[in-house]
Amino acid sequence: MKNRNTLSIAIIFCLSLIAYLFINNEPSIIRFELRDFSISDTSQIAEINITSKEPETVNLKRVDEKNWLVNEKFKASKSSIFYLLKTLQRMEVAYPVPISLRDNVLGNLAVKGLKVDVLLRDGAEKTIYVGEDNKELTATYMMIKDASDPYAVHIPGFRGFLSSRFFTNEYLWRDKTVMNYKAASISSIKMKFYSSGEKDNSFQIDFDEESYVLKPLHKKEKAFSNPIKVKAYRNSFQNLFAETFVMKEKIERDSLTHIAPIFNLTVKASTHETQLKVFHKKADDKAQVKEDRIYDPERLYACVNDKDWMIIQKHSFKNVIKKLNDFK
Repeated sequence: MKNRNTLSIAIIFCLSLIAYLFINNEPSIIRFELRDFSISDTSQIAEINITSKEPETVNLKRVDEKNWLVNEKFKASKSSIFYLLKTLQRMEVAYPVPISLRDNVLGNLAVKGLKVDVLLRDGAEKTIYVGEDNKELTATYMMIKDASDPYAVHIPGFRGFLSSRFFTNEYLWRDKTVMNYKAASISSIKMKFYSSGEKDNSFQIDFDEESYVLKPLHKKEKAFSNPIKVKAYRNSFQNLFAETFVMKEKIERDSLTHIAPIFNLTVKASTHETQLKVFHKKADDKAQVKEDRIYDPERLYACVNDKDWMIIQKHSFKNVIKKLNDFK
């Protein structure tokens, strides 16, 4: 009987304490239902929208298990999507925001925070507000929609902040693949140089099953060539990536749209073709250049299919930037 009374008193005490805390709504109370930031099964995510205060919005939509689209127009970068999904899956509360910082964090979320809407395949939705990073750069302040309090959120075992994985710049989400052709699919390769000293090194190679024809662009006869070198060249158009996209305003400032390129490379395949116009890139403070050089020795500007401007690295493209004489 005594044990029953003790148990009853304990239950009543606990219920009274819960009711008191709920009614008084103390800011230090942890609300478990509004601190679950992660999405355990990211394969169920169908769409993600990230909106800034500018306002600027980027839409990321799943096409299938491996591919996503950016703003329903461009193929998304697989690495960027991978890190975003891993972040959404693994991030956890590091600690509640101290009361002394609460107003500042809430103010920052209201003025500068990003809104991240995650839509699942079953129609469920989760909205998270992403703010600035903590002073130690070990966590990022976030808050779930309709919550009263923000939290410092991190990934256990990872020392760093998470805000860099949420952004609204369309071109930063885009896939940076320039060319990715299987050798057997390529039907022709055309390289046209524009400077007077290199024009005679322009060429075209036409492939037909196991044979090919290599000819100068400015002459009608065939050119003598080494078949091994031609075969190696045809195999060089796989996994060619740009370093980054370039805003059109930058290209216009450098007046690249009004000058001839260094060369124009066109690759035709059974599925599609890619045209690459390549220009010199002026050296900046980060480039390792000598005093008498005005161009970046490691990077070039490239315009892909007359639409997208990118920066490419010479080292990455060295096997496809060939001259007629290279095949002798």
